[in-house]
Amino acid sequence: MKTLVCVIAVCFVASCGKIYKSAAIGGDDQIIVFSDSANWSQSKESLQIVFERNFITPQNETDFYLQRAPISVFDIYKKYKYIVMIGTLDSKEPVSQTVQSMLNEEAAKAVGSGEYFIFTRKDEWSVGQVIMVLTSNTIQDVNRFIQANSDQLFEIFDTHKTHLMSDFLYGSSAPLEDKALQKELFKKYQWTLRIHPDYKIVEESPDRHYVRFHASSYYKSLQRWLSVYWVPLDSQAVPDSFLTKTWMIQTRNKIGSWFPDSVKTTPSFDSFYKTEIGGRPALAYTGIWKTLDLQNAFGGPFRSYAFYDESTRRIYFIDQALFFPEEIKKLKFLRELDVITKTFTTNPPADQ
Repeated sequence: MKTLVCVIAVCFVASCGKIYKSAAIGGDDQIIVFSDSANWSQSKESLQIVFERNFITPQNETDFYLQRAPISVFDIYKKYKYIVMIGTLDSKEPVSQTVQSMLNEEAAKAVGSGEYFIFTRKDEWSVGQVIMVLTSNTIQDVNRFIQANSDQLFEIFDTHKTHLMSDFLYGSSAPLEDKALQKELFKKYQWTLRIHPDYKIVEESPDRHYVRFHASSYYKSLQRWLSVYWVPLDSQAVPDSFLTKTWMIQTRNKIGSWFPDSVKTTPSFDSFYKTEIGGRPALAYTGIWKTLDLQNAFGGPFRSYAFYDESTRRIYFIDQALFFPEEIKKLKFLRELDVITKTFTTNPPADQ
């Protein structure tokens, strides 16, 4: 997977001249798959494991779903956002033949030798599109590659989906951010975020080192919260002693107690993984929050990040929470919260 980008330029037969391309169509979670019947029957389960992975919100939800399409309707679907094409060099079937015709001599030789199994291309037939071609000598080889590189394959489409969300929030066609608030936050607290104007400060406590934002746009019942909490460290404190699962659970529940309807985490849904925020090593914590009032109980998904910033010598804890009882599809709005979270910086705003 490390050598993917080296062959992007040669994996498709070159097109001549500049051609106007319209924006990609199709659902944000829809992956169109072109694969011959025999190859599909052997690769379907592996592809579902890669792309239709479940996330608890608390319902089971997937970021993507697969839709196989026959090559006979290729012109209808070729402008969709996410396309996977599966073809093998040993097959005379239509999709495999199409894949073979897309590879130039150098790329075909690399596939035949087992050097490459995957080629990707952005904006090939429409703007905002990613095409993934999975190919090898046999479908068994392709399947083994899929199974061995599950997370990397998912990340290709997942990263693009995040890019599209970021472009929606901050792109030149929709520069939706509150720049005055960015400056105000930095002046007060030495950190800032690119806050979408839908988000308003609903709690601000300098003594607690805590700021909470809230948004309720798009749908009547949709509620989103973004909280920033920080712990100043003295010269003797060890940052890593804070970045633990136990500390994150305790901190999430402390922040939850500050909500108007106090909430707590649900341990059976807790999950942790290592990541980064702005180049800083971070610990992520996901799960389900619920209210303490069991007679009027409600809840939803959350994601929290904890990390140490050396320039301010603080531990930061950024929490995202969502409530959307009337709709199963919550991942889209969690991604919005995540895009905003990852604009966090302790550097002054660019035009300050």
